[in-house]
Amino acid sequence: MGGVLTSGPGRVGFGVFEADLKAGELRKSGSRVKLEGQPFQVLAMLLERPGEVVTREELQRKLWPADTFVDFEHSINAAVKRLRDALDDSADSPRYIETLPRRGYRFIYPINGGSAVAAQQPSATPRFGWQVKTLLIALPVVLIGIVAFNVGGLRHRIFGIAPGTIGSVLVSPAKNYTGDPAQEFLADGLTDSLTTHLAQVGALRVPSVTSAMFYKAERKKLPEIAKELKVDAVVEPSVQRSGAGLLINIQLIHARTDNHLWAKHYESTGQDLQAVLGRIARDVVAAMKVTPRPEERSRLARPKETSPEAYALFMQGRYHLRKGTEESREKAAHLFAKVIELDPNYAPAYAQLALLHTHGGAYLAGPGVTARNLALKWAEKALELDDSLAEAHTALANVSKADWNFKEVEARYKRAIELNPSFPTAHTWYSQFLTNLRRYDEALEHSRRAMELAPAEPSTLTHAAIAFWASGRTDEAMAYWQKVVDLELDYWGAYSFLGRGYVRQGKYAEAIAALEKTIALRGRDNISVACLAHAYAKAGRRDESLRLVAELESKSKKSERPMVFAMAIAYAGLGDEKKLFDLLERSYEGRGSGIVPLNSEQLFEDYQGDPRFRGILLRIGMPPESLAPLNTLVAKPGGRPQRK
Repeated sequence: MGGVLTSGPGRVGFGVFEADLKAGELRKSGSRVKLEGQPFQVLAMLLERPGEVVTREELQRKLWPADTFVDFEHSINAAVKRLRDALDDSADSPRYIETLPRRGYRFIYPINGGSAVAAQQPSATPRFGWQVKTLLIALPVVLIGIVAFNVGGLRHRIFGIAPGTIGSVLVSPAKNYTGDPAQEFLADGLTDSLTTHLAQVGALRVPSVTSAMFYKAERKKLPEIAKELKVDAVVEPSVQRSGAGLLINIQLIHARTDNHLWAKHYESTGQDLQAVLGRIARDVVAAMKVTPRPEERSRLARPKETSPEAYALFMQGRYHLRKGTEESREKAAHLFAKVIELDPNYAPAYAQLALLHTHGGAYLAGPGVTARNLALKWAEKALELDDSLAEAHTALANVSKADWNFKEVEARYKRAIELNPSFPTAHTWYSQFLTNLRRYDEALEHSRRAMELAPAEPSTLTHAAIAFWASGRTDEAMAYWQKVVDLELDYWGAYSFLGRGYVRQGKYAEAIAALEKTIALRGRDNISVACLAHAYAKAGRRDESLRLVAELESKSKKSERPMVFAMAIAYAGLGDEKKLFDLLERSYEGRGSGIVPLNSEQLFEDYQGDPRFRGILLRIGMPPESLAPLNTLVAKPGGRPQRK
């Protein structure tokens, strides 16, 4: 059959559908249908030759060139299935696409109002002479030998991925085809698990699972997502029921071209899910031609496992943890504790609890607990069971920071990053620690790394930008915090730092508005109230500032945790030098953890060169080279010190 009459330049209409072959779009009754990449290319090939058989070999040559390695049978079947799903078509009773077993496919629906295509019977198998038969038998043997010995590098050209060409990979949100929305945590858990496994390979950069989930509801094309996340390849998982078990399909896709590089399906009884996920991760690493270090290969070969019941609870805990709200973190902590009840030797559950509690504040699992002691207990238990958990080392680093053990802090952060180079929390917290030591170049390096790994994660972007602010690059920090607000309008943390940034820029009205927004979203936490008191004082609204300070003083008397950092912020804004230094001395005597951030916090820049301020920081073990230069101070009217 010859050329196709289209309903417009490059457009083909059939029934309620219209395909724009130039734009790569399919529409149904005017509304766009999500069909991209190879499934759409299959449709285009069929529409270009309606009524004719497009063989599987033609599809293979067109869609999977000789320089890619893929399970062709599975990939072609998967592409056609996705196409049929988009068209609401059926292989058993086709309306649009007819399957000719072992041969190919044919488009049978009328094109642009034309007649239906008459069914064609498969042609008889041609007769081959003995020479051709001999060639067909011998050729595969010769090719196998050439490929096996990689003659002339042919194996790499055929399999498509030369060693080292994939340095970054995203695990996209797994599709839930179980038919049960309540099993969404299972699909998300699959994404989480594969991301965690792959992130252990130092040769790979793997964006965080939270960043992957940001695109779950997006209708962006894969190359767009890959460009935004700066990845070379994407792993696309899906899970569906198969009898009493699960069928997990995995596809490896070249990010820039949207072409399949490799695909495979795995069956799981559900009881062996952890082992299957570990096997998938190893196969994906092998398919990408990435060579893990011996330590990494060992961890991939022996992933930590627990009972299926405990693992299901663990995945649910991770699912709630990613939501990022105080309520969801409490649920996560409860679920991790249940995991430990079922399996007291499951190290990842202890590590997650340690990480939750080492944040303090909003991350506490409940009132009336000492977060530092709980974090220490759980982190040490996790490492006793498995010393390769980056989360546990990261938690211990923060505990050591609160204990002024700065050498231990750095060693723990470095070990965490060595174990999991793609763990954004470790990079973010290490950046904050380096910022506290005023090692700004190193801090910015880890901030940028964290942002690359989690470019759509509000918490990471917010806290990684602190290094920019502290190092005097306020405009850049403010741009990042504004980006967070654009991503998530109600993320209180970004408003809190925007408020501090506006104070430093002298924009006090904007600072007060941002900090009041923080309190409206989060409630009257100590830091937000203190920053607002600081902003009021700077704006000349001293009475309002003092009312907030009185509120903090009242809360401090009832609190079992020190409020040094919050109270110091408020007094620094008021210029109350005596109160500020009395507070710092009391904190030092009580070994308070709130002293450490003062060295780099821009709201204290008028005091950081004061000999008294420097003296306290030296006494807690801060390296002398990390302190602000000693300034000659003169009294400002009202007692406020100022650089000369």
